[in-house]
Amino acid sequence: MEPTSPNSFGTTSYGAPGMGTRAVVPVGKGTRFGEFIIDAIIVGFVGGIIQYALASVMGSLGGTLAYPISIGLQFAYYYFQEKGTGQTLGKKILGTKAVMLDGSPVTDEAVLKRSLWRLLNIIFLIDAITFLIGERGLHDSQSDTTVISVK
Repeated sequence: MEPTSPNSFGTTSYGAPGMGTRAVVPVGKGTRFGEFIIDAIIVGFVGGIIQYALASVMGSLGGTLAYPISIGLQFAYYYFQEKGTGQTLGKKILGTKAVMLDGSPVTDEAVLKRSLWRLLNIIFLIDAITFLIGERGLHDSQSDTTVISVK
């Protein structure tokens, strides 16, 4: 879905104004960065415990296994957190949620796409770069989703 118009918040509204629906106003980059930090701390903490346990039990092999396990952990965290409510713990804390561009709840397919595209961020920082040069991250644009305030 293409943006309908710039709004007073300096972001772009999505939805279908004039068609009886309310425009969806995405939250700002600062809020999105805050969500990212909270979620990264949670995933990093759990990943660190797993890495420590593997290294303690398996030595260098455990350290080698830690990276693919960390990738799987990040995918699972975002997928299962957003699947039901459109919210990770970071989004819940900051009062936001992921929605489809028309404001409807995220679909399972969209959550899967969001989670898979986030993996590029781990490997190449591509998702982070798309936030720097545009309004939405690659995981948003490729899944036709955005993040809104629920406060």
